[in-house]
Amino acid sequence: MGKAIWEVEDEYFKLEPLTKEMIKKAEEKLKIKLPQSYITILNEQNGGSIKFNAYPTDVPTSWADDHINVDHILGIGPKDSIVQNEELIKEWDMPEGLILFNGDGHTWVAFDYRTVSSDPSIVYVDNEDDMIIKIADTFDEFLERLYTEEPEPFDDDDSQMKEYSKEDLEELIKQDNVEELSDALSYLSQFESDVSWVSKQFLQLSNHPNDYIRNDIANLVWNFLTYRLDDETIQDFIEIFKNDSDIDVRMYAEMISEKLNYSYEDLKRDLNFDTHVSFSYQDHIYHINKHSNKWHISDYEMDFQSFSTTEELLKQGTLEEKSLKEIWDHVKIL
Repeated sequence: MGKAIWEVEDEYFKLEPLTKEMIKKAEEKLKIKLPQSYITILNEQNGGSIKFNAYPTDVPTSWADDHINVDHILGIGPKDSIVQNEELIKEWDMPEGLILFNGDGHTWVAFDYRTVSSDPSIVYVDNEDDMIIKIADTFDEFLERLYTEEPEPFDDDDSQMKEYSKEDLEELIKQDNVEELSDALSYLSQFESDVSWVSKQFLQLSNHPNDYIRNDIANLVWNFLTYRLDDETIQDFIEIFKNDSDIDVRMYAEMISEKLNYSYEDLKRDLNFDTHVSFSYQDHIYHINKHSNKWHISDYEMDFQSFSTTEELLKQGTLEEKSLKEIWDHVKIL
């Protein structure tokens, strides 16, 4: 692969640096020999987002007529890696012998070891359309054909989010207007100040028969509401999501729980990987981020504390005259 592949500033799916021992254990567990080109790129960075977002296909898929979405590659590690392959294969009822290295549940890209133990071809798996198609003879070919699909141009009139009122949402719920409900839910989760009213509507819709609506609810609770809801209400959502028939909704229950249980040790770990963290403390939003080679604690994106290192930030950073460690049991992660 002659071109750089990793989006190095993005921490999504990025794991700790790869070692020979990690490769050996993964191959022993999976009972296969991994492609050398795969190991080569993992030695550069162990999984994560890539600089491309598409791969061409000769047949139409549920994604598009001529390509599939590929925006990350899984690495090797204890979590979010190819090592969890067996559980995912069972969960999604896919054939044994596929080693998944990209996907979201409904669709996957995988090494095809169904008839070989080394030098696998690459296949695309679409669980929505019950389709498995070969897309490359080798992982090298797969890497070389990745490209960036530019978004369709849009009118300026479409760039603004449509506004919705409480009455609008209540009417859409009565009409069961699934198509427009999604837009209304997204808008109100971000801009409606009456969070008690929002949570009641979301709880009502969290048992909706449409999978997409329930996924929207779970995503929006995780993305915009977790830090705004009271403890009892957020636990109600977690229990509902845990028992949902859709695996993606169940996944959000785990992700919300991770936010709620995000510890000071988690903060120290993530800062070591240059991960930015946003949180709420005493109904105020703060951001910890790095730019211009310094770390900053910012309030509404206005820098007011700056530090040369993460160690300095953790020792000297304060909010309300208290250290981050002292307040951390009382913060909520955004």
